[in-house]
Amino acid sequence: MSTQISSPGATVSSSLSTVSPQNAEVAKLIQPAYTLAELEAVRKVLASHKTLTLRRYPNGGQSAVTILDIYETLFSAMDGLLMNMWDRDNVMQCLAELKLADDAELRAGIESVDANSWRRGMNAALDHHKKGDFRFVDICLGRASNEPKDYMRRPHIRYPATNPGECGDNWGHGQNDSLSFLLFMLYHGLNTGRLDWSDIDLQPNALSFVTLLHGFFWKIRVWEDMDLGAWEDKVAQHWSSVACVLAALREQHIWFKKTGEKLHYNKDGHDFWVTESGVQELITKCEDKLREIGLNEYVISQDNSTRNVDLAMINPMLLAAFSGKALVDDAYTVTMLEKIEAELLGHLGARRYAKDLWDGRVNRYDLAAGEEAQWVHGSPQMSFIYGDLYQRTGDEKYLDKQVQHFNRALASIAPSWLTPEAWIVDMRTRRWVPDANEPLAWATAMLVLSFAGMKTSLTKKASVAAAAPSAPAVEVASAAPADTAK
Repeated sequence: MSTQISSPGATVSSSLSTVSPQNAEVAKLIQPAYTLAELEAVRKVLASHKTLTLRRYPNGGQSAVTILDIYETLFSAMDGLLMNMWDRDNVMQCLAELKLADDAELRAGIESVDANSWRRGMNAALDHHKKGDFRFVDICLGRASNEPKDYMRRPHIRYPATNPGECGDNWGHGQNDSLSFLLFMLYHGLNTGRLDWSDIDLQPNALSFVTLLHGFFWKIRVWEDMDLGAWEDKVAQHWSSVACVLAALREQHIWFKKTGEKLHYNKDGHDFWVTESGVQELITKCEDKLREIGLNEYVISQDNSTRNVDLAMINPMLLAAFSGKALVDDAYTVTMLEKIEAELLGHLGARRYAKDLWDGRVNRYDLAAGEEAQWVHGSPQMSFIYGDLYQRTGDEKYLDKQVQHFNRALASIAPSWLTPEAWIVDMRTRRWVPDANEPLAWATAMLVLSFAGMKTSLTKKASVAAAAPSAPAVEVASAAPADTAK
C-alpha cells in the first residue's frame, strides 16, 4: 500500500502576478469568475481561431511545434529541430486529447482531434521504443555505460515525429520523467478501461516497453539516478524526475494489484519480469528519496549546485491530478505550488528556474534578473492541479486559484491567437515578444486541459449549489401598537 508523502512543514507566502493579456480580443473574454455557459463561449472563440488546434501525423506522431501553416510554422519548426517528437510533450498532448475524446462539446470545432488521437500518439511512442529496445537491454545487461557522458546510449526520448526511428544528432536522452510519462499514459488507459492488455495494437510493444523499463529502472537505481531532468540542462537527482516515476509506478501498481498479473518478456535469450512486489519496492524507494529531497528540485548534482524551485516540479503533480489521486498530501502540494507562484511567476508566464538563460533557441547572456523567458504552459497546468484540489476537497479557495491560473493562461495567448512556448525579451528592442516556437503543442495541450479542468469544477460547483437546502422562510410578527402593548 503506497503511503502519501507529507509536507516537511515549510510555508511559503504566495501572490499571483498581475495578469497582462497580450491579445486584445482575448482580454475582453477574461472574467473574475465563470459560469459553464461563459466558459463555453470563451472556448468557442478560441476554437474558431485555431488556438486549441492539436495535430498528429498518420503514424500517430506529433511535432513539438504544431504545424498549422506549411510555409510559416513548418519552417519555424524545422529551423528549431522542433519537427521532432519528445515522449513528454507527446503524452502532454495525449492527456488533452483524452479529455477531448471524452467530451464532444469540449471537442467541438477542434476537427484535428478524434476519439482515438491520444491512443495513436501513445502507440507511436511505444512503437519507437520497441524498435529501440536494445537500448534498454544494453544498459540492463551492462553492455552500455550509464554515465552522464553516455546518455546517447540511453533509450531515446526525442525522435522523428513522422518515423519512429532515431535522430542521429547528439542529445541528452537521460530523462526518466519522459519515460515515466509514457508508462503513466499506458496504465491510466488500462485502469480506466480505455485499453485492454490484450489489445492487438498494444502488443507486443507494450509488453516490451513495460518489462524492459522495469529492468532499466532497477539497473540505473532510478530513485537516485543522476539524470538530466525535464530541461535537459543539469545532471542531478531531480525531485521532478523521481516524482514522475512515482506517479507512473503508482498507476502501474493499481493494475498489478487488480489483475494479479506477472509480466514476462524474453529478449535475445534474456528474461525480464515485472511483478506487483517489484513495482511496490520501487514505489517505496522513490517515496523515500522524495522525502529526502524535501521541497527542493535537487540538492545533489554533478557540479555540486542546488536548485530550490523549478517549474518542472508541476509535471508529476499534473499526472497525479489527471489520475485524481494526489501524489503527495494536499498541504505539500499547496506549499509546492505557492513556492512556484512566489518565486517563478511573471506577468506573462513562469520562469523555469532562476537565472535560466534559454530562450527557446539560444542561451541569452544579455538577460538581467527578471528577464528570463516566461514559459506559457505553467499556469494552465497549475490551473488543472488546483482544479483537482477543489474537486476532491470542495474547498473554494482552490477554485479561486484555478480561475486565476486559467485567466493567466488566456492572457499569455499571443496576438496571432497562438500559444508560444514562452515570452522572451527581444535582443534588439528589449520588449517582451513570443518566442519562435509557436504554437508549442505542449502549451496548447495544457490550455485545452485547463478548459477541461474548469468545466469539471464549474459542473461540481453548480451541482453543489443545486443540492444546497434553501433557507427556511422566516415569519416576522407585526409589532403591537404602543397603546395596546399591555
